[in-house]
Amino acid sequence: MKKIIILLVMSLFFVFSTTAQTDKDYNNFINVVKKELKEIHIQNYEEHFKEQYFIIKEENDYFDVGTEVGLTNLYNICSQNDKSQWKNLIKNHFSQIKISRDEEKAILPKLEKFETGKEYLKLRIYPIDYKDQISKSSIFESSTDDYISVVVIDFPNTIKNLTKEYLEKWNLSEKEILEIAKENTLKNNKEEFEEYKISDTFSVSVMLSDTNIFITSSIYDLNKKYNSISKYGAFVAIPNRYGIILKNINKETINNDIVQMTGLVNYMYQQGPGSITNTIYWFDGKHFFKVIHNPSKGMLKLPDELIEILK
Repeated sequence: MKKIIILLVMSLFFVFSTTAQTDKDYNNFINVVKKELKEIHIQNYEEHFKEQYFIIKEENDYFDVGTEVGLTNLYNICSQNDKSQWKNLIKNHFSQIKISRDEEKAILPKLEKFETGKEYLKLRIYPIDYKDQISKSSIFESSTDDYISVVVIDFPNTIKNLTKEYLEKWNLSEKEILEIAKENTLKNNKEEFEEYKISDTFSVSVMLSDTNIFITSSIYDLNKKYNSISKYGAFVAIPNRYGIILKNINKETINNDIVQMTGLVNYMYQQGPGSITNTIYWFDGKHFFKVIHNPSKGMLKLPDELIEILK
């Protein structure tokens, strides 16, 4: 947790020295991946390595036929480590996939009945561009145009989207399943907000985790998680999968605060990993209103409702 705090909250004061991701680096990465696939007896696949994925063409212990196996995240992880570690990182990655597949085989029968399957439902937040990919097959809600909340099956070592076939199996509506997944998630999110000083003139409250992949869903429980909202509300953001950033509004310092908040959120969003949105919201204690900002144009506009309260 301390590592995440340093990397994400104090990021305005650090220059990240990352390995240059050259074509040569990527080709070396693919060669290591190919060797590992051969070792684990996956040899019948369709190459799309320029697009950073491949498609499984034959049943094996790791993937179903037709599975599109993405390599972008794995390459990003390898790029942040010394090349001498790549072989072990890639080997461990595929080993974990096999473990997760075995877990799925053991747990999926429990989802045939709602009574035994409901405990595995969770709600996870993703960037809005994920919507097109899953809209036809998965259960989700998108109350904003910045991110979506997807119902997933929470296996011990992995997650998988809950498909719409379960609506008929369980005779439940999407809304009902979303509420159950939300309830399961929020009751298990134990993290709390902590205040961190970024500079002499700016501090934020953060709720971060490098282990709880559902932490950003606490955006639905903000009043309970942060019960000291000022009379002017708070600025809130979920720049990446690691958590939520909150800045309580002080009328005297609001101009400096929103500029600094914008800079911090943009930086965290750009750095990732697992970027969600660089949108900042004003939370009035009940509802969220978008702060309009365009970093490239240096444009920033507070919600009219907030401006009225500040008069």
